[in-house]
Amino acid sequence: MLRRLATRDSLIVCGCVFAAGEFGAYYSSRVITWAVMTDELQTTRLATSIAETGSLVPRIHGQYYGALSQVYPLLLAPFYGLLTAPAAATAAHILNPFLLASAAWPAYLLARSLTGSRVAASVAALLTAFTPWLVLSTTLLTENAAYPAFVWAVLVCYRAIAEPSARRDLGALTALLFAFLARTQFFVLALVLPLALLGHELTFDAAGLAGNSWWARLRGRAKRAVALHPVLFFVYAVAGVAAGALAAVGSLGAVVGNYAVPFSGDLLPAGVWHSAAAHLDYVVIGGGILPFLLAASWALTTAIRPENRDAHAFAWLLVILVPLLTVEVASFDLRFTPNGFIQDRYLFYVTPLFAVATGAALVQRTDTWARGLVAIGAGAVFAWLAGVASYDHHLSIFWASPASAFHPAIVTAARWVHLSDEWFIRAIVLVLALGAAVLTGPRLARPGLALATSILIAAFGAFEAGYVFERFADPALTRTRFHLDRRDWIDAAVPAGSSVALVPSPLESSIQWWEAEYWNKDVDRVLRVEDGPTFTPFPVDDVSIDFKAGTLLGVPQSDYLVVAPTEVRFHLAEAGARTADVTRLRLVRVTKRYRLVWSTRGVSADGWTTPEEDARLRLYGNGRRMQRALVVVLSAAREAAKPIGFTLEGGGSIRRGSVDPGGARPPVRLDVCVPATGYTDVVMTSSGEARVPDGRVLALHFDSIEAPANGKCGPA
Repeated sequence: MLRRLATRDSLIVCGCVFAAGEFGAYYSSRVITWAVMTDELQTTRLATSIAETGSLVPRIHGQYYGALSQVYPLLLAPFYGLLTAPAAATAAHILNPFLLASAAWPAYLLARSLTGSRVAASVAALLTAFTPWLVLSTTLLTENAAYPAFVWAVLVCYRAIAEPSARRDLGALTALLFAFLARTQFFVLALVLPLALLGHELTFDAAGLAGNSWWARLRGRAKRAVALHPVLFFVYAVAGVAAGALAAVGSLGAVVGNYAVPFSGDLLPAGVWHSAAAHLDYVVIGGGILPFLLAASWALTTAIRPENRDAHAFAWLLVILVPLLTVEVASFDLRFTPNGFIQDRYLFYVTPLFAVATGAALVQRTDTWARGLVAIGAGAVFAWLAGVASYDHHLSIFWASPASAFHPAIVTAARWVHLSDEWFIRAIVLVLALGAAVLTGPRLARPGLALATSILIAAFGAFEAGYVFERFADPALTRTRFHLDRRDWIDAAVPAGSSVALVPSPLESSIQWWEAEYWNKDVDRVLRVEDGPTFTPFPVDDVSIDFKAGTLLGVPQSDYLVVAPTEVRFHLAEAGARTADVTRLRLVRVTKRYRLVWSTRGVSADGWTTPEEDARLRLYGNGRRMQRALVVVLSAAREAAKPIGFTLEGGGSIRRGSVDPGGARPPVRLDVCVPATGYTDVVMTSSGEARVPDGRVLALHFDSIEAPANGKCGPA
């Protein structure tokens, strides 16, 4: 009998996961580019590091990098170990929707444990799997693994509260660590667990407590909570002492890695409550509103008038976790997201909590009048909160806020009925609040009606996801046409196991450098030349130009460098024939000493000279005396008041001219004899200047510099 029940449960959940996964995979499997940088690049680098080293210590470019959310990169590591980078990305995008939908399994178990009802569990699974946040499957973001990890952690914590034992305490602590490694944001769960535990123990069966006063009863129940969970409170005490010691030496931030800054400073900035309400608005509306109303009615009444320990334990988890997580997300977005943009992807984790409570609310027949009244009250409060958020004229980024990407459809529907978007939402909320009150009635708490309601809500979630897939994700991520035969052109051009380093230049867009690293596993270093830009938050190797010797100093052992063809700071001598020259970047096989053909002084990384300093181009000997044809293309800023003159002089030759404002001069050539050893300098002086919008005062710009060999030198 038990085996038959387990089989039936497995079939229900597997069917739900498969259906939602197949729906999401229809879109995500076609993704051929990235959505958000450098977040997705970080995921691929961490996955590649795990595959190549077998270590879970997060490393990027060979150095430790404090991205502690390693669960998702670990899941992708086999792909990046066995496949090419483009094939690995495709495999990850196919896996993603099934990962997201797999959160239905712990949600099902949680609802089944609370209610003993397979119908309630099926409701929880459906509402967890079919949400607009399935769109996140088109990205390589940690949310794909964090969503199920969060629900598993809540399930284990709930069991530790409802049925205390040392084994369950250890399980809860392990689940907290697992959730933290899935997403650092879930540090909040470590705060919620003891608070929910104490709330549960202090309020469950409080009338039966001994003592002459309420305070004595509270103390007695608190002591009982500690006695029931000795392992849990011992570990928390040790962790508190360790945190204090780390704080004393200024190392507490190491616990959260790169998120040390978000966990410091003003955690409740100005506007945090307004932002929290707006975040909750987006998630509740994205979830269909009704699950929130039913969950609120069930959780609040159960927390006060418990039916059993299990339901009471989960009700306290929900009542504490949702507000704390909402405030955490609002605080982060206000402080670190440009313009306080609302990213509901940080808060959609509350959706399974609402789904589980919805299942319980639809099948349990106790306190129905109280739950109906609370549902109406919650609807009235949320109808007021609905005016906090904006549904029109706001930025919609589908991967950051899938729920808000659906708002154009809401605005269109509101116009059909001649209402403002705000009042349209309020009207729907009030109608659904009345519906929630009716659905909780004892005469309507039937399995068929519960399943029908959940199917309608899940269908709405699937419709939202399809809308965002079709309108935003699909055009942006599946229809890009590459002009390359292979996106991993660097890996294809170099021997397996080679080390390739990028040398970013601001003369090419950041996208070029991101793509070079994203699609090529052999790109394992980024070099920063004399404080130049790198377009990456990851560890870099600082190198410098030895202007006298004509070499790059400090370069790690890399067989190849990727440079911009328009690079104006230096030009590398290549070992052998040209390796590859693809897109707007050039792959160069370098000499052992990283020898240069030429380098410049008095020229900025983006190619500009200044009126105060002459530009110097130094051409280096390569072992034999030869003539080089120095060819430069110069341009001037359009802000220049008049043409800017220049003089190029070196090697016994001189060229003069001028460049019109906003224009470019045809190539200027200067034949220069370079000795076998040493160097020859060409100096450019300019007359005139222009103040550009960024505040700099500039002279001329080097659009390109070339110095090909041009035969032997003439007589001295």
